[in-house]
Parts: sequence; structure tokens; C-alpha cells
Amino acid sequence: MNNSGAQPPAGTQAIRRALGVLRLLMEEGGELSLSAIARRLDLTPGTTHRVVGALSVDGLVAHNPHTDCYHLGAGAILLGQAAQRVHGLERALPVIRQVNADTGESVNIAVREGGESVVLLRAQSTLPLRFEQHPGARFPLYTTASGKAMLAHSLDVEAYLASLPERLPALTTHTLSRREELALELTETRDRGYSIDDEENVAGVRCVGAAVLDEQGLARAAVVIQVPTVRLPDERIPELGARAVAAAREVAQFLPPDRFIQR
Repeated sequence: MNNSGAQPPAGTQAIRRALGVLRLLMEEGGELSLSAIARRLDLTPGTTHRVVGALSVDGLVAHNPHTDCYHLGAGAILLGQAAQRVHGLERALPVIRQVNADTGESVNIAVREGGESVVLLRAQSTLPLRFEQHPGARFPLYTTASGKAMLAHSLDVEAYLASLPERLPALTTHTLSRREELALELTETRDRGYSIDDEENVAGVRCVGAAVLDEQGLARAAVVIQVPTVRLPDERIPELGARAVAAAREVAQFLPPDRFIQR
């Protein structure tokens, strides 16, 4: 039977809208008014009011009466904490905090979702000059140290490369411009054990990353150290690369073997 014209299950649209509100508030990292939520998600005011109201009933979204805006509620916090426990991230957090304390730099754990790298955990640098980021941030795999580390140890790397346009969309003037350049860099990443983002994702920020591997050597996640370019000369890269590799090996002990792998 051909199901190409089949309608989505009843309620799918409502679920997508609710998830859209939650993701928007997560990515915003603060509060938004109903009108702002409606505008950003291209919803009508009435639909937005109903969706936000339903999420508020279960505490996933909360209302600030002083600003008349909405933010993620206690229910979302509890859900996130439960997910961290299930995925082993609660035990991985001290690892990246230690790397952060030892290096003074920001440290992430990221996973792959399709063609993007998504930040799950972050230990922020306390130094005055730093790159601000938050869990939930997502970027193209080919522009990031996390993405390149994971691609270098993925079974579908050839299919991923083939899916890219010949000229890669640039996020900065340093972004790799061709598939062939990316393929060569992935080979170099496998050979040296860690990846490098040389201001390819954010101007003024260099990163090194290492894949968190399973027993078959496939990437499950990545540990990334982010540094302002002025604090990361070429001679410091091997030192931080080795630190990222060691942290990734430690994190691998805590992630369940069937989580986060993209085959």
C-alpha cells in the first residue's frame, strides 16, 4: 500500500507546536511574551495562548506575572534532570568541569542530530574574554570541532559528504569551502585523534574536540574545548587536544552503550 499521501496521526500538529514552544524557550535561555512566541513560530495569538496554557498546566512552562512573559518551568527542569540521569550525563558533568578548571576554558559535550551538532552539557569559562553559549545550541557538523570529531568516527561519513553541496555554506571567512577539504580534514582528525575548528564556526574562537567512542570505535558524542583565538596559538593545540581525548575516554565510561550513536 502506498502511504505517501497518508495524513499524520491526529494530534501531531499540536504536539509539534508544543515542542516548538519548548525548544524556542530553551534556545532563548530567558523569557518571551506570547506575542513574541507567536511571531517566532508563525502561530496565531489564539493558538499560542492554547499551546502555552496546556504546557503551563503540567509545569513545563511558567508565567512571570511581573513581565507577563513565559519561561521554562520546573517540570522542564525535572524532565531534563531525568534525561541526564538516563543518558549518563549526570556523571559526565564532573569530567568536563574538571577540564574547565584545569584549562580555564569553556568545555562542551555535544551529540549529533542528523547534520547538526547539538550542545548537551557545558562548563563555561570564567575568564573575562570568552564565547557565550548554552545547552541546546546547534551548528552544522562540518563547521565544528564536535561535528568533525563525530564524523571522523561514523559509519555514514561517505553518505554525509555526498549529501553536501560542492560549495559549503560559510558561517565565517574561515569555514571550509569544499567537500574535498572536509574529507581530507576528517582523515587528519582520525590520524591525530582530535579535531580542530579554526574559527570556522564562530569568528575569533578556536576549538579542539575528541569523539566519545563505543567499543566498536563509533562516535557517540564529542568533548570540545572552546578558546578565544588570542589564547589558543598553534603550539597550545596539541596540549588541549590530548586533554580532550583523555576527557572523552573518561566520559565514554558513563554513557550507556546504546545511546547517541548515529549509524
